Amino acid sequence: MNLNLMVIGIILLVLGLSLYLSIPLYYPGYSSTNNIFKSNQGSVIVGPGQTLVVKNISGKSGDALIFLTLNGNANVSLLTQSGQTIISQQKEISVALNKSNYSVAIVNLDNKTTNITFTYGIFNAISISNFYYSLGILQTFLEIVTLAGGAMILWQVISWIVSRRK
Repeated sequence: MNLNLMVIGIILLVLGLSLYLSIPLYYPGYSSTNNIFKSNQGSVIVGPGQTLVVKNISGKSGDALIFLTLNGNANVSLLTQSGQTIISQQKEISVALNKSNYSVAIVNLDNKTTNITFTYGIFNAISISNFYYSLGILQTFLEIVTLAGGAMILWQVISWIVSRRK
């Protein structure tokens, strides 16, 4: 058994996992983005098949809206001032805005009255896009480091078991 490889695997596993879990503590902009979502939470009771406008927002060019339902089976729709649907997706929308007024509606897809909680944020479109893009790259890198460490440990354990049987 190669103990050096085992130690390197343990270090990679612990380091990758601890850095992944602590991303909210050190990643730039994470806390401010999280605070925007926390300050814009709400809850509505929506009947079966009912559509309910939950927010009216004023957008300006360069803004992006991210709207998420946190529970319930619902579609989220972004409507123009005249009530025309711009986008409708299940559970969430993420869309760049133009200078205009909009309404966000929730459509209950269940056959029963549901309490649907939601959160949203209006961000600079370029900044939030870059934030999530680079966050995704960091998370992927840390997942690879963690998996590499786990694979090294597993390889050493399997090698040790096979060598003991001989």
